[in-house]
Amino acid sequence: MTDNKDENEDPVSAFGSAEEGNDPLKDYIDPTLFETIDRQTQIELLTPAFDAITLAGADYDLKAQDSATGKRYTLLKNKEVIEILVMDNSFTDQVVDAINKDQEEG
Repeated sequence: MTDNKDENEDPVSAFGSAEEGNDPLKDYIDPTLFETIDRQTQIELLTPAFDAITLAGADYDLKAQDSATGKRYTLLKNKEVIEILVMDNSFTDQVVDAINKDQEEG
């Protein structure tokens, strides 16, 4: 990352140690999208998404699965599917919106 945030303010730190850096996100990075959404942009979309998931509570989780056309992301609550997402420039908003919708319905 190019910003000078304190390590304690970095949401990625919740998913790994400082030594790991962005390694905890590597399973979520979709290399098939590098022509349209580069690695750094994906990290910038994933980091606040995981921050939102963390703030929403331990019941929520995000899983990534490889598919023929790239990764598919499944947002879960209590191991039940809430939403299936694809990586694009609105990924963070999609995750936040799905969590908010689930919390409103719950």
